[in-house]
Amino acid sequence: MGIKGRGWLGLSRTFAWRVGLVKALFDTNILIDYLNGIEAAKEEIKRYPHIAISLVTWMEVMVGTKPEEEAAIRQFLARFALIPLNTSIAERAVEIRQATKIRLPDAIIRASAEVEHALLVSRNTKDFPEGEPWVRVPYRL
Repeated sequence: MGIKGRGWLGLSRTFAWRVGLVKALFDTNILIDYLNGIEAAKEEIKRYPHIAISLVTWMEVMVGTKPEEEAAIRQFLARFALIPLNTSIAERAVEIRQATKIRLPDAIIRASAEVEHALLVSRNTKDFPEGEPWVRVPYRL
């Protein structure tokens, strides 16, 4: 997945952020933090010009939505490019799942980021190691 410490274009993450080349794919925990009013999550989402979520993240957020909040949550989620499940993502998710034994939803989220050449923004350091060049852990709670 590129040179250690380098992003999907072989550029340093710092340089890529400065010139607006980074597409960020957000894990469910960051979106839930945003919806719960965590300021660090709001700041993190604002820092990227291109924001996306996996279809799995969309479903995980919607499953936890109360009926009276559904319209507002759908409007919030509409701000993100929705990455649908396709054959390339499914194939990569299977490879990840077989190699790492992480849960299938997390394998799909990781595969979505990889196939889309996006930085995966998550607090889930168990399944998405912080030291990997394709992962950003922006804050801890």
